[in-house]
Amino acid sequence: MTRVANYVVAYEATERGNDTVELGVALARLTRSELRLCLVLPHHSSTVPARVGAVSSPDYQALLEAQALEWLEQGRALVPDDVVATTHLLYADSTTEGLLQAARTFDSDRIVVGASRRGLMNRFTIGSVASALLHASPVPVALAPRGYQAPAQLTRITCAIGTRPGWKALLDSLVAFSEDLTVDLRFVTLVEVDAGRRHPVEVTESQAHLAGVLEYFQSRSKASGTITTEVGSGHSVETAVEALDWQQSEIAFVGSSRLAQPTTIFLGITAHRMLHALPVPLIVVPTGTDARKPH
Repeated sequence: MTRVANYVVAYEATERGNDTVELGVALARLTRSELRLCLVLPHHSSTVPARVGAVSSPDYQALLEAQALEWLEQGRALVPDDVVATTHLLYADSTTEGLLQAARTFDSDRIVVGASRRGLMNRFTIGSVASALLHASPVPVALAPRGYQAPAQLTRITCAIGTRPGWKALLDSLVAFSEDLTVDLRFVTLVEVDAGRRHPVEVTESQAHLAGVLEYFQSRSKASGTITTEVGSGHSVETAVEALDWQQSEIAFVGSSRLAQPTTIFLGITAHRMLHALPVPLIVVPTGTDARKPH
């Protein structure tokens, strides 16, 4: 029996929760996967009101659970009929712990979370839950930018790839993720340059590196679609990202830092700076993993 991939969606009854569902829908449509909408509550003992005269613990817990289940149904209502989704009320010491446990329980392929609402211009500001996941998750983490809305279909994946050792592992992840998909692929390298330099040696070296990236990927990939390469340059990582064109029906792919432990994520400095300027969702892949095939 063919395994159907599934994604844990970190739902909450807020605009950020809606962004997360939207990204889950976009990814599920692309990869023919299912969604597990998860809302995490504190363990029972943590939810007992401490003030004098408060309702009893059983009554309070019942009210809390009823409200949480209602919120989950609101989240489920955001999922269109062409996507399979289930809802799950979980208990844990923290939201991060609950999401990681859900990923293990459901054998999920990735965790989807939203950006903090403090971000401006539909950009990312990483909140506490996303930050914790980006330091501990054994599966890829997909980050939804503020105000994200799912397109009818994702049409392009941009993979930001550096020249340091480890780039082949990221490509192997993308090979697994994109297998048999009809989607365009773009490989980019970001270069910081001085304002007065027209074509620095770093750009030439990056172009040569991308030629090797293209050869490596094409020799292994079964994806259908146009494959391109591009060097983004600017006086900072942020301006290099902004110099590239971005489509509304696009997601970005990046590997975790070399500082990460095997099969976990640690968001590197460059990737973190990318987030400040990136207008599309980002998938961060743990080190030492193939990101698992989505179907």
